[in-house]
Amino acid sequence: MKIVLLGNSQLAISAAWGLCQSETTREIVFVSDATSSKNKHRFVPPKGDAPGKLRDLVESNALSASDTAISFSNAPEGLSGADVVILLPPMGQSGFRSAQASKTIGTTLAKRFIEGIQQNASDAKILVAVSPANYIAAWIHQTLGGGKIIGLGNGTATAHLTAEIAKRVEVSVKDVTALAIGSDWETYPLPQYCRVNGIPLSQLMPNTEIDSLCDVVSKRCPYTTQSEYTLISHILQVVSAIALDKKRVMSVGTHISAGETSVYLNVPAQIGSDGVTSIVPLELDARQREQFKKLVTQSAEDQSQ
Repeated sequence: MKIVLLGNSQLAISAAWGLCQSETTREIVFVSDATSSKNKHRFVPPKGDAPGKLRDLVESNALSASDTAISFSNAPEGLSGADVVILLPPMGQSGFRSAQASKTIGTTLAKRFIEGIQQNASDAKILVAVSPANYIAAWIHQTLGGGKIIGLGNGTATAHLTAEIAKRVEVSVKDVTALAIGSDWETYPLPQYCRVNGIPLSQLMPNTEIDSLCDVVSKRCPYTTQSEYTLISHILQVVSAIALDKKRVMSVGTHISAGETSVYLNVPAQIGSDGVTSIVPLELDARQREQFKKLVTQSAEDQSQ
């Protein structure tokens, strides 16, 4: 499988290292912004070798006996033949910022590469790791007129929920399965789908504690990007599911239709070699149904802008 990492970022190098060690990828190509004349937007300057960190990646990859081929390109042709394209955050764009600033930065980055994707990788699965992930995924979907696009914006919520359950029940995180749905700005844990080695959460903590748990996770700051390690872990999970056709069920940014409305939301979806293969239906109580309707309405308004 060929993976193309878009954007000049240290995060791209860290993601590539993880992908090499996972042995799910035969080729990784770094493609930077060929439309910019400024060297800071390029992986390889016009008259020079790859920067030291990229050279170190190639050499350490060889030392660890990984057969994944690594190359760099300043041209959109580097996207040719890609199975998966990953749009990563630009350098220096982590941490707190307003919703509108997030949208502007994300769409500006996506615009740099969208034509190259159209011309060279129209059949590739596109993983959007730029915040706000669902907004950017919807923008790409509208621009391309479709596509196999997955938003990676729910990793932090899922990780936080999993860790909170493990801490409160005092069990290993390996035994916890957790599920949350949401948009770029709202998160709603679904406690009825959370388990500890198959045991329902309701058997392990009182309802007041479950409500407290959901409230803590829902109140996470919506304007922060995912931390580096959380985002890379999320990327590796999704890429592995695609590469090995695992048909894993994960909450990711997915294109859904609710009546006549189509939006990207974080919902549980089955992921295999063709990207999202199906959306898992949920049984929601009356309050959760209202929350879901709110997510659809707000996201439809947000993603139409």
